[in-house]
Amino acid sequence: MTKEKAVKRLEKKYITNQNKRGVYIYSGANQPPITITPGENGVTEVDIKIIHEMDDEETRAWNRYIEKTNHYIDDFVGDSQAEHNKVLADWDANPINEIVEMENYQEKQELINELSDAMRHLTEKQLSTIQKKFFENRTNVDIAAEEGVTEAAIRNRLTKIYRRLKKLIREGS
Repeated sequence: MTKEKAVKRLEKKYITNQNKRGVYIYSGANQPPITITPGENGVTEVDIKIIHEMDDEETRAWNRYIEKTNHYIDDFVGDSQAEHNKVLADWDANPINEIVEMENYQEKQELINELSDAMRHLTEKQLSTIQKKFFENRTNVDIAAEEGVTEAAIRNRLTKIYRRLKKLIREGS
């Protein structure tokens, strides 16, 4: 007997047909079914309706449960290697992603080092402008007001600084 035949899938339950809801048939374990009829023993049609509604919700909950369970049974029967098993697979530990992340980190560190070396060649005024713009998060307008120049002058100064840094980085400082 193979492993696949040994595992029994759970079966779906069905809600009572609307045409057969005039009475309620209770099927207990190890006893014959009991039919509950409105008008007998103080049972009303509302009672039958409430019992059917409770039964329906229980049936829906069971079917949601077995859908998940059968999914897990399918995943564990047969080949249970992690790359074929959705439950056991660990997609975060993908070695290719880890290598790419390492390379990105190394490239970023190299760029930071190159930028740091290039910034050593800037003038005090240029370094001050970079400090205000990027480390103090100030706007061009704010910097211009402090220095008594126009916003366009600050924008042009920053453009020149960017060009100079780009050139220095290309040349290798």
